[in-house]
This record gives sequence, structure tokens and C-alpha cells, in this order.
Amino acid sequence: MGNWGENLDYEAQALKEYEGRFTINFKKIYMDVDEISQKTLEVTDKHPKDSLFKLWAGTMTGMFIFFLFSYQVFALITIPFLAFYIIGLLRIAKCWKSFKYSVAEFWGMSVIGILVMFAAAQILQRVLEKIIL
Repeated sequence: MGNWGENLDYEAQALKEYEGRFTINFKKIYMDVDEISQKTLEVTDKHPKDSLFKLWAGTMTGMFIFFLFSYQVFALITIPFLAFYIIGLLRIAKCWKSFKYSVAEFWGMSVIGILVMFAAAQILQRVLEKIIL
């Protein structure tokens, strides 16, 4: 009749090894966080933490891009988009907490990352302004 071992159940194996992807599209970030929270069957030190890190990196990259575009009048336009990324960060934090990872570690790296990216974007804007003008 066949071997009914776990290694032959490809659907269960795919659920167990589900990984997120790096993306800066906040809609896909939202969907991937939901998929990770629903499909992860086994929590280890590495998985799903690595998938959440990919989504976190995508969120930070998206925020950095909008920090770069938030120059003078454009700041009013970029605020709603930054809000979507902050909501994505909150969703990742909720999923992070549900898997019993350190919430202080997550928010520590997030706040420091946001501050460093904001400072880097401001410096880059000043340099570009001096070069162009």
C-alpha cells in the first residue's frame, strides 16, 4: 500500500517549512504575516524567526525609501505610506509575540533601525541638495 511516513506527506512538509519572502509591498507583508501565523506548525529558534526577519527587513527598506522621498512638501504625501509600514511593523510584532520571541528585542532593533534610517535619509538628502543646488 505504500509508506505513510511524514516525509511523503508533501503538503504537511510544505506547511512545516513555510518561509516568508522579502518584499517592500505592504499588502504582501500583511498577507505573509497572516500566512506565517496560520501555517507555522513548529516553532524553533530559527523558524519562523527568519521569515519574520525577512518581512521586517522589507518593512524597514520601504520606510527608508519613503524617508528619502519625504523632502519638504513631499513629506505630506509620504506620511500615509509610512503609516502603512508602521501598521505592518505592528502586525509583525504581534506575530513575533505570538511565537514567544523577545518583544523587547524586536522593538529595540525596530526603533534603532528607524532612527538610523531616518538620520541616514536626512544626511543623504542634505548631500544631494548641496550637489544639485
